[in-house]
Amino acid sequence: MTTLSPYPAVIIKKPQKTAVPIVVSSPHSGEKYFPDFLETTRLSLRELQQTEDRFVDRLFERAPEMGGTLLTTEFPRVWCDVNRDCRELDSGMFRPTLLNEGLLRSAKVRAGFGVIPRCASQSRAIYTHCLPAEEVHRRLQLGWLPYHEALNQLLEGLRQRFGVVILLEAHSMPRLPQARACDMVIGDVHGKSCSPDLTEAVERYLLQLGYEVRRNVPYAGGYITSHYGHPAEGIHAFQLEICRSRYLNAATLQPSRGFQQVQNDMSGLLETLACFAEERLYSAISSQVSSLS
Repeated sequence: MTTLSPYPAVIIKKPQKTAVPIVVSSPHSGEKYFPDFLETTRLSLRELQQTEDRFVDRLFERAPEMGGTLLTTEFPRVWCDVNRDCRELDSGMFRPTLLNEGLLRSAKVRAGFGVIPRCASQSRAIYTHCLPAEEVHRRLQLGWLPYHEALNQLLEGLRQRFGVVILLEAHSMPRLPQARACDMVIGDVHGKSCSPDLTEAVERYLLQLGYEVRRNVPYAGGYITSHYGHPAEGIHAFQLEICRSRYLNAATLQPSRGFQQVQNDMSGLLETLACFAEERLYSAISSQVSSLS
């Protein structure tokens, strides 16, 4: 079943069978470009599409069939990047200029990649002119806020129901420039956002399939992973970056011949996560029984 949020920009695909405590978040797979946005950008549609985590939501589209929940956006990350703090704003890209008080002048903002991005990539400005200041409120209200309200409710609901919940923050990446190949990067904020056992289980599964895997370099986890990952409270979050060359045709921006295999492997990853959650639940119940006996 697909549930539309009060704002059509966020889509929640709920479990089609008995629920398991897994949420897959794909915040950068949106590909709906609003006409008023396209009128303001100096970039072509193809240039904008190259910034997407294109088809990552489709790599995990079987999650609801397996009992998980899939949360995605319709809007693109260049319009509003929900994997940023809502205070990460570049005051100078708006008129009148925003007051700096309360804003986060992070490295991402300085590079042009705030919650409302100024650039599509290094030195590629998105807009022909400054945006009206009221655009901040509009995009946060229509994009950022409903996504995080939905994600928070999903995680809290599953945590209360099961005692533990796993958040898989799904992204894609270009080929890394290093000499050694890399297919996947697991980001757990250097061990802070999820149990080390979970990171090891994910890495072991991917290595067994023949993928080249790294941890936290160069992607340790963005705002969503670090903000929601609280393993001590039962919320285990990790980010997974998938190299686009494994599933996407760079020339056509369409699924490549490898897409089906990666999709099957991601379904297997969800099964691994479900087993991990079940083991944690069993251990917690066993501990409670032992303490009562």
